[in-house]
Amino acid sequence: MSNPLLDLLDAATEARINDPRLRASVLAALRLAQGMGLLTGGRLVTLRHEGGVREIITHGESSQSEEDDRTAIARARESHAQTQQGQLSIYPLGKAKRIHGVLLLEKVDADTGHLLADLFLQWCAMNEFLNLEKAELIDENVQLREEIRTRFSDHNIIAVSGSFRRVLEAGHRVAASTATVLVHGETGTGKELIARIIHEHSPRANGPFITVNCGALSESLLESELFGHVKGAFTGAITDRKGRFEAAHQGTIFLDEIGEVSPGMQVRLLRVLQEMEIERVGDTKVRKLDVRVVAATNRVLEKEVEKGTFRADLYYRLNVVYLQIPPLRSRVEDIPHLVEHFLGVYCQRNTKYIESVSRDVIEAMCQYPWPGNVRELENCIEKMVVMAPGKELTTDLLPLAIMAFDPHQETDKVHGLATFESRLKSYMRAETHSALERGALDLYDTVRTKWERYLFEAVLNATHNNKSKAAQMLGITRNTLGVKLKELSAETRAWSVD
Repeated sequence: MSNPLLDLLDAATEARINDPRLRASVLAALRLAQGMGLLTGGRLVTLRHEGGVREIITHGESSQSEEDDRTAIARARESHAQTQQGQLSIYPLGKAKRIHGVLLLEKVDADTGHLLADLFLQWCAMNEFLNLEKAELIDENVQLREEIRTRFSDHNIIAVSGSFRRVLEAGHRVAASTATVLVHGETGTGKELIARIIHEHSPRANGPFITVNCGALSESLLESELFGHVKGAFTGAITDRKGRFEAAHQGTIFLDEIGEVSPGMQVRLLRVLQEMEIERVGDTKVRKLDVRVVAATNRVLEKEVEKGTFRADLYYRLNVVYLQIPPLRSRVEDIPHLVEHFLGVYCQRNTKYIESVSRDVIEAMCQYPWPGNVRELENCIEKMVVMAPGKELTTDLLPLAIMAFDPHQETDKVHGLATFESRLKSYMRAETHSALERGALDLYDTVRTKWERYLFEAVLNATHNNKSKAAQMLGITRNTLGVKLKELSAETRAWSVD
């Protein structure tokens, strides 16, 4: 023999699974209870935190006026106790000080009333939790959007040099359009920064900004990542999944390292750019897109087209507007301002206070070519801030690559020269930095031992191992020369001590 209460619970639960919204779930449960003859009507009044009515969900007959309902609800909220008014049963939904709502049921037995009251209390509490969570997510989303807008506003872009300012101005001009943009620049120059600036200054600023690193994924993974897939399209595809292009609908998609994509993927990308529509992997349904495309590369795509590794038609489709970001070494005037900016960022992040940066540090940084561009400079400042023992950034905190760099030697390389002075200066810097890192206290002896050996070898070879003549040339006595040679006897050499 079936139990009406269990039947009602099963049916109400199934109705909630089909439509989990509170109003739909409550109305379904009241209709089911009425259809089973367990009540003639009911009303659920949900309440806000301060006690005001949030929503009224009603079904069936009412044995009293709205004014009487309001009085009954107020009493139930204050007393926290179930009451009976004739054939009307009144249930406060909640415990302690928090009442989520009041349930009024017409002509209901006690068991059915308690079942519905417990059920609706759970649904109300869950609905309130979801509403609060949704509100928090909305607030967080608004806050993050504001932070992004602030971060990528003109006030936070370090651009003193004319070359970089021209790129920014071009980015602002193209932002208002729907044109595809190709950004070219070396690694670390800030290609994604320019893409975000274009997005944040465009009519799509309230839409999503989706980034895809095309060089980090294989062809099959990139296809699924960009276009999505349907359930069963391949092993592991257990559900339908939208791709990055769909996720960027009414926003901007940033295709980084576009020069790395395979020929097969280039064909699919070309079709997407031409038709603005995609097909998910394993699907035949065509989905229209409304997406702004910004692509970036550190390769010279014209040369890739000439070599046949990049499709010419895709290149021309991407290269509607071309932005060339200058490397950091060609905008040296930006370096002190970037140093100041990153210094503030990493002092705050690491809870440190740096009062000043040595002039020698700034000079060394302005001479260094920065192959990693702004990203390398940022990492350098972070390392120096973390390792700084005092309130000043000094040259001993500089990375070895910067310490050992010699601009004169670089000039010699360009002209095919390598002067003794440039090599010696570079060597001395490297030895000094190495001694600092290992905490050595014998730098002078180490360096002297090394260069004296080569000097004595050159002089002895020139004098055909005549020690008297060698000593005379060196300006020292023959005995002193003998002592020096004995000190160096542990070194590999081309002469004898005797």
